[in-house]
Amino acid sequence: MATVKVIGLREENCVGCNKCIRVCPISTANTVFIKDGKIKVRVNPDDCICCGRCVDVCDHSSRYYMDDTERFFHDLAKGEKISMIAAPAIKANIPEYKRLFSYLKLNEIGRAS
Repeated sequence: MATVKVIGLREENCVGCNKCIRVCPISTANTVFIKDGKIKVRVNPDDCICCGRCVDVCDHSSRYYMDDTERFFHDLAKGEKISMIAAPAIKANIPEYKRLFSYLKLNEIGRAS
């Protein structure tokens, strides 16, 4: 099964401050590397749980979410058939996740035809 990359890295912005590593609950989700003599930190998508803590603490705009939320809502409005799987991290990132699921269910997300 292919790993879905959710947290992206703008390598040119990373200064290797390691704030992302300090807040990450998964010790293997970040990898330090050196490029052009400068320390950088990349995300290991195989181990990342997509909790977003690294995005929250990054002062250099090097971490970001790679998503297609706009396309999702566009397809939803068009009536496209959509299935959704939510990671357990949704509880930490979206406190009102139950309301979100109710909204999506009303719009027939995840209903089998």
